[in-house]
Amino acid sequence: MNLSRRSFLKQSALALAATNVAMPAFCESKNPNEKLNLAFVGVWGQARETMANMRSENIYALCDVDARRLGMAAEVYKGAKHYADYRKMYEELANEIDAVIVSTPDHSHAPASVQAMKMKKHCYCEKPLAHEVFEARRMAQIAAENHLATQLGTQPNAYNNYYEAEELVKSGAIGKVKAVHVWTCTGNTTGYVKGVGGNVDVGMPLGCGWGQDPSQTQPPEQPVPAGLDWDLWVGPAKKLPYNEVYVPANWRRWWNFGSGQLGDFGCHYMNLPIRTLSLLNAKTVKTQGPAVNKWACPEWLRVEYTFHSANEWAAPGITLNWYDGAKIPEMEAICAEHKIPYRGNGILFIGTEGDLYANYNEHILYPEEKYADFKAPDPFIPRSIGHYKEFLEAIKQNNPKLARCAFSYGGRLTETVLLGVVSYRSGTSFEWDPANFRTDSPEANEFLQRVYREGWSL
Repeated sequence: MNLSRRSFLKQSALALAATNVAMPAFCESKNPNEKLNLAFVGVWGQARETMANMRSENIYALCDVDARRLGMAAEVYKGAKHYADYRKMYEELANEIDAVIVSTPDHSHAPASVQAMKMKKHCYCEKPLAHEVFEARRMAQIAAENHLATQLGTQPNAYNNYYEAEELVKSGAIGKVKAVHVWTCTGNTTGYVKGVGGNVDVGMPLGCGWGQDPSQTQPPEQPVPAGLDWDLWVGPAKKLPYNEVYVPANWRRWWNFGSGQLGDFGCHYMNLPIRTLSLLNAKTVKTQGPAVNKWACPEWLRVEYTFHSANEWAAPGITLNWYDGAKIPEMEAICAEHKIPYRGNGILFIGTEGDLYANYNEHILYPEEKYADFKAPDPFIPRSIGHYKEFLEAIKQNNPKLARCAFSYGGRLTETVLLGVVSYRSGTSFEWDPANFRTDSPEANEFLQRVYREGWSL
């Protein structure tokens, strides 16, 4: 890293104080009715949905380290410029693009985003915002310094269902929230993953969700497929030999590139309680899981967070609890105790007066007999104009606040999620000091950031 922690903290303080930063000049001169020139770093997977939802603008440049994927995207977005290395794309198109959309594997989110934002390009980045806690804080800092429109790619943040659930909590329908339970239950997967050409047999058993068995060792080296620039794919991470088990999707199972089930779904599911109850300052974090594997993410994980602060709808001592795995007996027992049907995933608010279950598309108050005649409050939280449109309008209207999952919020959301990873990997429970960016555990502090390979920086 070329930024010391002392400098980082000092710059963070200055960024927070700079509330009247002017918009970059190129943004001020942009005609609100003019189409934006968008550059995409990563063109497969979730990027395809994002590009489809931003087709109202100019899909100006495409960047991917896989020539086959790049070629397939180019067939859809004819006329776009093509690159394998986003650093070269930024250098050559610095005066031509307005915003960058980052849809790479997690380990490349931060460097790709930070470099773009340092060039005063607005930035959309898929969840989780970063691979390391330090990266998430740094990304929020750079966005604030440059007064940029940003958006974290957690699409349910814009769903009406989430707003309706939030309004129930904030109307006092379940009293004060004592605890929140968030869980994703995933069965055993096969040794196949869907790639560009269909299902690919990766030649080894795969664990539950995005986890692996604790005995998993480093995969052996295999020949790199034609058209894949493996060195660029690895980017800032530790250089490991290529194996088909990493690409195209299973990188989420390996610490070098992903953060397991918690990293993949934490920002989606934990977002609703964190935004509703203002749980942005974790105080303590403790985890339980299988034996830590230095290479691979776990097949199951439990995390308990407490918080320095919350809002008036949270009871003192509120906890946020995360569970993932093929079977989650804890949540089955909690649901049974509260006479709530158990489902394979969801969010459960335990209140002093009642309970609220929610997922992406539904929410239900319990006990059902108590709320049989309950009338939901009239809507009092303005609804989203659309997750992707928020970002585009924030740019066009020179108003970063229009993007409701901006890095100022999405960064702290990601920090909370990734602190669970830090606790598990370090084998320690700890107290978190968000202002000074440290824990009271030396072992945990070692996992807050990592050293990049030469040629990559923040």
